Formats: sequence, structure tokens, C-alpha cells
Amino acid sequence: MPKKKVKKFRGSRTHGKGRNDRNRGAGCRGGRGNAGRHKHKYIKFIKLAKMGLYQFGKYGFTRPVEVTERYRAINHLKKTLRALKAEGKLDDYTYKFLYSRPDLNVSDLDEIIDRLVELGLAEKKDDMYFVDLGRLGYTKLLGGGIITKKVEVKVERATPKAIEKIEEVGGKVITEA
Repeated sequence: MPKKKVKKFRGSRTHGKGRNDRNRGAGCRGGRGNAGRHKHKYIKFIKLAKMGLYQFGKYGFTRPVEVTERYRAINHLKKTLRALKAEGKLDDYTYKFLYSRPDLNVSDLDEIIDRLVELGLAEKKDDMYFVDLGRLGYTKLLGGGIITKKVEVKVERATPKAIEKIEEVGGKVITEA
């Protein structure tokens, strides 16, 4: 195994760097990290940027499309609910109930369907309920919870579990997509 250079300098005060203070701190390498990248280390970093090893200029985080679509959907829902409340089609309880749920589960629908019929946002013929969730601002129905009432739901998208649970009770899901 070859000798390390450090062993050669043992006992030497400056380790071959000349005056004692020349090899101390980061001053001997032009600063720490990316210091001087727009001044005395400019050419080095331009070359690294061309090779793709260094990001030169502005860079940062771009929000994923799925997240922005979700935010738009939630904002659309809340805007629709506010408009329905301003028109007098939603009472305070129903407004707060729906406003607090950006995603609607089948159990939430089961809980609120009678109230929606009273407010005129859903219909009831015999023992079957008819509701258009797009009119309320919802684009997707999820399958969480238990549903006990026969419901025909018109919605843009529904999870397979939600469709299965509604059809088990004797209801129907109409997807627009």
C-alpha cells in the first residue's frame, strides 16, 4: 500500500503550504460551497452547467398537476355551495355539513339525502331518491361508510366501491364520464 502524503508532512508546521495561515479556513479554496459562483468561480460553474452537473440561474419546485386540479375542484365545490346558500337553497346545517366535506362518501350521502329532498336539491319517488351531485359541486363519490337508502346518483366519477355499495341496496350510479 502506498504511503499517504500526510505522513510525509508529519512534524512540518505548514504541510508544504508556505506561511502558516494560508491553509486555514475556506479562504484557501475561494470560499465554502457555491461561494463566488457569480464572481471568481464563474467560468467553472458555467462549464459545470453545460455538462448538466450544476443548475445555473433560477430553479425550484413546480406543484404537481394532480394537486392543482384537486385544489380547483375543492374551490369550485365551495364556490357552488356559497352560491346555493346565497340563493336560499341551502340552510346553515346542510351548508356546514357539505362545506366540511371536500370528498363525499356514500355514508355522508345517506345521512344528508332527506335534508336535500326538503330543500329541493334532490327528489324522492316512492322509496327511491334521485340526486345530481354535480349540481352541488361534487365531481366524485367515494365508497366510505354504509348506505341504507335506495339512491340514484348522477355524478362525474365514482369509485368502484361506491358503485358496488349503492347497487347492493338497489340504487344506481350514473357517471357522466
